[in-house]
Amino acid sequence: MTDETKTPSVAPSIISTPDEKTIKEETTTELDNKALRQRKLKRGMTFLALQVALFLGALDGTIVSTCLPRIGSDFQEFTIASWVATAYILTFDAFQPLFAKFSDIFGRKWTLITGICIFLLGSLLCGVATSMIMLIVCRAIAGIGSAGIFSGVFVIISEMVPLEKRGSYQGLINAVFALASVFGPLIGGSFTDHLTWRWSFYINLPIGGVALLLLVLFLDLPTQKTSFADKLKRIDYVGTFIILVAAILFLLALNFGGEIFPWKSAAVIVPLVFTFVLVALFVVVESKFAREPILPPRLFKNRSVSSTLITNFFFGVNFFALVYYLPVYFQVVKGDSAMWSGIRLIPMQMVICFGSTGAGFLITKTGSYRPLIWAGAAILTLHVGLVSLFDVDTDFSKVYGITVVGGLGMGCMFSSTIISLQAAVEPKDICKCNGVAVVTGLGNFTRLLGAAVGIAIASSILNSGLAERLPTILPPQYVEPVIKSSLFVRDGLPAEYQAATLQAYVDSLRMIWYIMIPLTALGMISSAFVKHYNLRRPGQKKENPVSDQKESDPVDEVVVDVSPSVKGSSKIDEADPPSKPAA
Repeated sequence: MTDETKTPSVAPSIISTPDEKTIKEETTTELDNKALRQRKLKRGMTFLALQVALFLGALDGTIVSTCLPRIGSDFQEFTIASWVATAYILTFDAFQPLFAKFSDIFGRKWTLITGICIFLLGSLLCGVATSMIMLIVCRAIAGIGSAGIFSGVFVIISEMVPLEKRGSYQGLINAVFALASVFGPLIGGSFTDHLTWRWSFYINLPIGGVALLLLVLFLDLPTQKTSFADKLKRIDYVGTFIILVAAILFLLALNFGGEIFPWKSAAVIVPLVFTFVLVALFVVVESKFAREPILPPRLFKNRSVSSTLITNFFFGVNFFALVYYLPVYFQVVKGDSAMWSGIRLIPMQMVICFGSTGAGFLITKTGSYRPLIWAGAAILTLHVGLVSLFDVDTDFSKVYGITVVGGLGMGCMFSSTIISLQAAVEPKDICKCNGVAVVTGLGNFTRLLGAAVGIAIASSILNSGLAERLPTILPPQYVEPVIKSSLFVRDGLPAEYQAATLQAYVDSLRMIWYIMIPLTALGMISSAFVKHYNLRRPGQKKENPVSDQKESDPVDEVVVDVSPSVKGSSKIDEADPPSKPAA
């Protein structure tokens, strides 16, 4: 008998390779991982592109600070050398809210690219300028482009990232700004000492080319499906014209007063009167007639918004007066070269960099921004008081220690003020009106308005102080050369007059800091009225489509494909506040 062992038959399909479902799942997972890597690369490059663009504009804001004495001497026009900075800041400031609105109408990407192109054109013309007047006009053109850069970068970042995460990103962005502020005076001083100050403007061209290339390749934002004619109809032409003229007249009056014309002259009083008339007219036009107001008047009824804007204004007054007139102290009083006057600012600027980054991450971690605003404003008030102690023989260790204190206060202010504005006015549903673009542009506008005012006040005080003091200590033939060229103090003035002249410079600079103390204190007082808003919106969806990702890299959380809203009124809907504020 044959012993037959029966073995169960197995269907070929059962012992074959993984079934179609498994293969499909593995393929899908592989494709998902590939798509994830591509998204992460795109997000990282997008953020890098925005940082390069911001670095471009921020670098130009401070690179001329160490060049001004040499530029004034080369053109024999030191008394109006401050206009090289003021003209840039004037147009930079005036066009901030305009570019914010234009980005709503024409799209974020191409508005930003247009700003970069205008900026590069202005920089090229600055480099080939043949007179001080030409240089000032070309700096104004560059300022228009820089307004588009700053407004575009901050608006895009604000719309890419949910509000509770924005502190970290604002910190990183402001760190780039601070680094540019570090290298700006240093690069400008190096070019001035070893090549020519004209390279301070030529350097923008290669950096701008890199920024343009990265933005074209990686910044992918949806375009609006409306005709160009319809977009033009949305521009608030009357409001735009009024606010531009008002800002320019106001800043011209500040720069004329005490420097070119007496403060009581018609050349100063008439522009100021027209400024206030135009501001009143602007309020009427925007509240009653404008279809899409460039600056909704209802926005200013929010106590926190108004307080933050006032604080931001006085922060700008303090910051830029220091950035532009500390190098004058270093070069004239201390005898530093242009390059070394930039190096002296590095400790302060590095503290600004790390302070801003740390403040941003602290806001993200705690959800609180008011303590940073309060601390920053208080530290700045203390700092400018300490700067007033600088004398001819002040030791550099003391100078570094005091400027580092100021850098800490500035670092606290950069990130916290923008977050405060966005938290106060951004609607829960941003589709109804683009509060982010409005307040971001307005925040930059007020800070740069303060910058222009600060530089104008400082320049007027310095020139007036020298004009008053120098005739009492110098023979008549030396007074005008010293006022026209600060470098003449050490290069052309006889040795027996140098000590008294340096003391006259110190006393004139000290008057700047004395005036800055109460102005900075006003910003500190205003900051006390800032309200707290919850940064995490109720029911807000997570922006990052990759739900299982850890929050290890801030760049991974950026959402690139964000559609800017264009529908509905541009007025801030106060009936639907972001969250209940704390008093």
